[in-house]
Amino acid sequence: MKLTAAATVAFTALASTATAESVEVMLSDRLDGDLDFYCLDISGSKANAKVERGLQTHTCYGYQGQAGIDQVFDVASFKDAKLFMPEWDVCATVSDLAAEASIELAACDGGELQNITLTEGGHLSPTSAMDLCFTAGEETTRGRGGTSDHQIRSLTLQSCSDDLAQYQTWELRAE
Repeated sequence: MKLTAAATVAFTALASTATAESVEVMLSDRLDGDLDFYCLDISGSKANAKVERGLQTHTCYGYQGQAGIDQVFDVASFKDAKLFMPEWDVCATVSDLAAEASIELAACDGGELQNITLTEGGHLSPTSAMDLCFTAGEETTRGRGGTSDHQIRSLTLQSCSDDLAQYQTWELRAE
């Protein structure tokens, strides 16, 4: 089941209608994704992910038949405007409410820097700074020092812009 931003106006709507318990947060534009789309991902490899390194965009694991544990978000937490990763017991946390801020991971504390909203247009934005969007980087690198087929892009907050729509429009895909 694919849950798109068009069909999902906000996390609260999704949480009340979704049948899946977890989802991947996937960039709507495939960009140059050779294996699959790009998903929000913890830096590192699946069970060996490094929470302290925060979130990036990375090849979605859907092509393998299921999401990797470093890309799975809990649907129930969406109603509280949280991006909660149950395998790690952490929430996405913006480092600042300003352009260029990084997207980190931390214990869920209910603070302003962890309140993230999925807009009707598919933007992921801090609830108190809706003019800022989660933005995939423009440059692609390959995993494992360039030897892997997996593709990686940075992830930061940037001003929401039509010019950056391909890097800022997200949707949810059930695992």
